[in-house]
Amino acid sequence: MKGIIGNEKSLRDLLAHKEYTIHYYQREYRWGKKQIEDLTDDLTGEFLEYYDPAHSRDMVEQHGHYCLGSIVLRAVNGQNAIINGRQRLTSLALLLIYVNKLQKDRDKK
Repeated sequence: MKGIIGNEKSLRDLLAHKEYTIHYYQREYRWGKKQIEDLTDDLTGEFLEYYDPAHSRDMVEQHGHYCLGSIVLRAVNGQNAIINGRQRLTSLALLLIYVNKLQKDRDKK
């Protein structure tokens, strides 16, 4: 039996050019409005702790980190299978797609 190795990853690391599979025993995506609002409220609160209108955009990289909790992945037949964290990863991916769409026509993204 292989051990579990924990590594800190950014959301960019988790989502950039990655494909994930979902095992048949995983529940369907179930998050509703309340869970999405809770997540966005948490993210907004964390961001606003560091935000200063006088800062330039590149200062955002200096902001603190938000802990998403455990995301458990397992390599199965050369693919990354999500074991735990599907609701969070899916919600964040959908949120990023939505924000990207809102920014589509802006000069500065």
